[in-house]
Amino acid sequence: KEYIFGMLFLKRMSDLFDQEREKLERDLRARGMAEDVVQAQLRNPDKFTFYVPEEARWEKIRHLKVNVGSGLNKALEALEDANVDALEDVLKHINFNRKIGQRTLDDDTLSNFVQNFEKIPLRDENFEFPDLLGAAYEYLIKFFADSAGKKAGEFYTPADVVRCLVEIVDPQPGMSIYDPTCGSGGMLIQTRDYVRECGGNPKDLAVAGQESIGTTWSICKMNMLLHGIPDADIRQEDTLRKPQHKAEGGELARFDRVLANPPFSQNYIRKDMEYPGRFQVWLPEKGKKADLMFVQHMLAVLKADGKMATVMPHGVLFRGGEEKEARKHFIQRGWLEAVIGLPAGLFYGTGIPACVLVFDK
Repeated sequence: KEYIFGMLFLKRMSDLFDQEREKLERDLRARGMAEDVVQAQLRNPDKFTFYVPEEARWEKIRHLKVNVGSGLNKALEALEDANVDALEDVLKHINFNRKIGQRTLDDDTLSNFVQNFEKIPLRDENFEFPDLLGAAYEYLIKFFADSAGKKAGEFYTPADVVRCLVEIVDPQPGMSIYDPTCGSGGMLIQTRDYVRECGGNPKDLAVAGQESIGTTWSICKMNMLLHGIPDADIRQEDTLRKPQHKAEGGELARFDRVLANPPFSQNYIRKDMEYPGRFQVWLPEKGKKADLMFVQHMLAVLKADGKMATVMPHGVLFRGGEEKEARKHFIQRGWLEAVIGLPAGLFYGTGIPACVLVFDK
């Protein structure tokens, strides 16, 4: 799937660059600028949303016929290097020369792959509505989730469940939003959409997320950029062991709204865990009981007047031992606002019935 996501991203960046370059050239010539000034400005990366070097431009990629995999790898690498602030580590891991089974994809296969994208113009003027490309990306993410089965739970939460959580926490302009297990970013994107639908300015949201799996983190970063959320602060690391969002002075950052669908019934590792003060009740490391560890992390980074909603497996509601103590802690502090039952079979990779826990500080 990263081949398709990577190629779609590359084609969009190249088409957007051509669109901006042509407009810039028209504007400069209309103002009577000298030819050398025009050419210098067209080479100035600061004039573009994303600067696309020559080896990453579609006019070159579309003609690749030999060593196609290496050419595509160089294009992605050049695009990342030219826009390192936004794209560091996002594209270089995509390797078109990687072995699939016992062989790599040959030049003819990759060339045909490129030609399929040749048919898809991706300038702003080609879009029926502004967020069309973002919607297409979301469709592809869902398509891969449908075909990936169990593995899909790593990166995709069904849109209707996401919408339910977003409406519960009711984010407002000016707020900070956080998803500690953000997958491909659906919760954060739907939060932006909800604020826009309610008449607010989505640019007033501060959006942050963390994801442990590298390829999923990369898809999330591209997804944010294609949805027009370039300022989203998406980090890669294990959230329980090494939370990455920190405030001045090294303390953990606090957020107005927290939304999540953490991986169900995982083990976790306590050794070298940073910020252990987040956890009032330590769950067993083995026995797949990390669920309420995620809840405690979320509560620890929720502001004093914040609200959060998270998907959980049903078991956290009635199991004894440390989980019972954690439930008692939430209730005694007056934080747990609601428990919402969800039907079985909603999520990829598990038939376990799930619930939504709503907390309000």
